[in-house]
Amino acid sequence: MTMATTFHSFPRLPFEIRSQIWALAAHPRLVHIRTQPKPGRFEGHRWAGADRYFASMIPQAELMHVCRESRQLAPYQKAFFTTLPGESEARYIWFNFNEDMISLQHENLYGLDPHAADIQRLRFMVPTGREFEDWAEGFTRFTKDRFKQFTALREVHFAVSSGMTHWGTTSCSYRICSNVRFVDLHTGLMLTHPQIELAEQWNSEKGWLVQDMDNFDEELQWANDNMKTFIEDWSEVE
Repeated sequence: MTMATTFHSFPRLPFEIRSQIWALAAHPRLVHIRTQPKPGRFEGHRWAGADRYFASMIPQAELMHVCRESRQLAPYQKAFFTTLPGESEARYIWFNFNEDMISLQHENLYGLDPHAADIQRLRFMVPTGREFEDWAEGFTRFTKDRFKQFTALREVHFAVSSGMTHWGTTSCSYRICSNVRFVDLHTGLMLTHPQIELAEQWNSEKGWLVQDMDNFDEELQWANDNMKTFIEDWSEVE
């Protein structure tokens, strides 16, 4: 069998190969979306999704700027249409519902109603200070109702800037699902709720310190046995 010695230019490759290359080039993105009620509406309005402005500072995906073929084959679609006062044409956000993750600064999901059945990956920015306690309590109590319309949702992240282990006690009675992750914004550490509970237990019982230097080996083994269950899931934030 003769080995090929010439690599043809990209446009001369078969269409099937080019389409696969374009598909593989579409990497997952974290898309920050801001929503604002239109005049006459307010944040808690149930039908606010159809009465909101959408905006995002995230640049368009690179594939949308390469060539006509890449734009045609890229897995992005126009979403979150917004028509500003005085403008005749609607603005929109290019989004890949299969891979991209939406990031919200608040927990008001009603603003996403136009695409509730399409969204698969979602992230919330968790507030800090006294606001966190009310936010966490209310969010976990009404999780089922809030996500009822998100029938395609397969992954949820909570971006936490402080008090990450507090979720071990805040949401322990609300049966957090296995596809929910908590992300430390400072370190990039990503944990499930059971893993946070384990860390909180270690913190409260051991104080992260060796209690008996004469039994250091046993203490170390205990730590390894209890920590290895979540070390494998550590990952970096996109």
